Amino acid sequence: MSSARLRGWRSSSQQRSDGAIESAQRVLLAAPVVETTLGGAHLLGCRYWLEVERFTLGLVRARQLGGVTELRVLARWPLLLRFGAPQVRVTGSLVVCRYPIRGGLLARRPLGAISFSQTGPPNVELRSAITGFFPALAAKPGYPHWTGALYAQVQARLHVAISRRYFARLIWEGPR
Repeated sequence: MSSARLRGWRSSSQQRSDGAIESAQRVLLAAPVVETTLGGAHLLGCRYWLEVERFTLGLVRARQLGGVTELRVLARWPLLLRFGAPQVRVTGSLVVCRYPIRGGLLARRPLGAISFSQTGPPNVELRSAITGFFPALAAKPGYPHWTGALYAQVQARLHVAISRRYFARLIWEGPR
């Protein structure tokens, strides 16, 4: 599996004036990688958490309890991020799995979401997006931009790298 040649790969990120982060990664596909069903939507989310664990060699683990997903170091402590129950949606050629952000050490506020989607056919695209997230490591509104260097240099780059591998693995493993 190689993430080096993802067709149509694009990544964008910006920090809004209120301090929230908006980030999106996209890749074009020749064919869908999940079915246009609720099960396909759930699969998009589950496979992302699995890729987080693979990428971090098991250091960061995703734990699901009572509809909540938690990212923890070695599945115990500390709680890095907590996500609410997945919100899945299937409409026409769109499949979405969205997790609201509920807190954790890496969240300044329990706001925003991470979502995974597939659109098409005819034009098939996979997308990973973070919207309205207030990371604890990013610059606070009114503070110099350099105060958020830890977020930009570590946390944001990790998300982009994991997204690339997530897309590559979905494509490599094929439709499910």
